[in-house]
Amino acid sequence: MGSIPIPPHHFSFKAFQKMTEQEIFAMYMAQSENVRELWKVKSSLSKDINHYIRRGDSYQVKIKTKLFSLLYSAWSETQFHQILFTPNGFTYSEIKYILDFKKKNGISQAWDLMLTNAMKRVGDSSRKGDLANRLQNLKKIKKKYISDPSELRNKIAHGEWINAINGKNTSVNIPASEALKKLDPVDIEKGFEIHRFFGYIVRDLVQSPKNSFHQRYWSNINNLEKYLKETEGWTLASKTESLNKKKTSDRLL
Repeated sequence: MGSIPIPPHHFSFKAFQKMTEQEIFAMYMAQSENVRELWKVKSSLSKDINHYIRRGDSYQVKIKTKLFSLLYSAWSETQFHQILFTPNGFTYSEIKYILDFKKKNGISQAWDLMLTNAMKRVGDSSRKGDLANRLQNLKKIKKKYISDPSELRNKIAHGEWINAINGKNTSVNIPASEALKKLDPVDIEKGFEIHRFFGYIVRDLVQSPKNSFHQRYWSNINNLEKYLKETEGWTLASKTESLNKKKTSDRLL
């Protein structure tokens, strides 16, 4: 994969400016409302999955898990746009450049471009090792919790719920099919929370690169690492055991 093109600092997009600061803010508010609504849907769907886990209805759990996966990627992409239109963040020319790049190259590479451009507001990561490390760390989080799930989302969105098909539509994609079978609602639930920490970091990076980013970065990274440690052993099996124990306990009351 080639390097992501970054427009030079002297390049001017003035001829393409069409949105005012008020219009950018309006887009931020609209996408923020979408993010909040999808989070409510996430909470509702999570309750549905728990319900079917308690009932031992594995088929319904599998169905809801695939819908959960679709929801996760939809919420992730909506948050991408919310962050892109963050007030006092990117200019319209930068926003347009990233959106055009996303249209041509997809959401995964667009996240990388947004992260790279945002980090440039803090300093030159090619000359500062700490910034380079932070950028690399953010891209690793992005790959694991945004890019990889989005590939399965695309399979599910195209109706490939059991057998994933290869890109040429000539045979079954065995690894992707196995990944579909192993979809775990607990992993997706964890992904939502991890993505929230990721979103906090990127928003601080976009909005306050010279002020609060450095302090909040370490706070958010520490909170993320703490969450990852606390949830390391969480799986559908462990959640099923926990919910069944609670159900038994409730009956004894």
